[in-house]
Amino acid sequence: MCTLESMTKKTISAGLVAVAATSALLAAPAVAQAESAPHSTTQSTAPGAGNGLREFQAAHGLKPTARLNPETSRALGQTSATEAARYFKTADDLDPTQLANARIVIGVGKGAANVSDQGKVIALMTAMQESKFVNYTVPVDHDSLGIFQQRPSTGWGTPEQITDVPTSTKSFYGVAPFGNNPGLIQIPNWETRPPGEVCQAVQVSAFPDAYAQWEGFARDLLAKEGPTVDPIF
Repeated sequence: MCTLESMTKKTISAGLVAVAATSALLAAPAVAQAESAPHSTTQSTAPGAGNGLREFQAAHGLKPTARLNPETSRALGQTSATEAARYFKTADDLDPTQLANARIVIGVGKGAANVSDQGKVIALMTAMQESKFVNYTVPVDHDSLGIFQQRPSTGWGTPEQITDVPTSTKSFYGVAPFGNNPGLIQIPNWETRPPGEVCQAVQVSAFPDAYAQWEGFARDLLAKEGPTVDPIF
């Protein structure tokens, strides 16, 4: 015989089971979201996301922050061009600091009357090869400084001028009001020569063939960032 007391106990028990089941159903999406979150944050298609920089850091035993820091900058300064090309393929492989310097290169090119898009590509190729758009204020090789690794001892300006990104970029383009070296627009037939050859004509590097590999990267970078960059005079 079913008493009122036993019916009450059964009702309470059924209610507790229903509550537990509902709680489990509500918790399931949250767990799935938590599991998928790391995957959604490690890669981004946004310029400056630092995807390639993060991979570079991980490969070198550095904390994969996707942001420049002194340790990462030192490692980048010592890596080979071949290795760097494995990590940096598009604008989303640069971090915000690297991208900001790349945008300065584009902006100075826009502000210079004699620099075409071809000239901007050449400048971006050069800075990518020389520094990965890291503005080195302490020499990496001899007395080379800045994003173009220009040397005070060879007439590119003072350390202060070379480590000021707009100023050093003007020097590279050949539109700075100082310096003893020919910049881009002083190189004969620069607009019709192979871009990597022109990079070398300005830089006189010990690795003359290293610039050419960055042409596709530079053209992609200019296409993505160029339309939103204001001229720098």
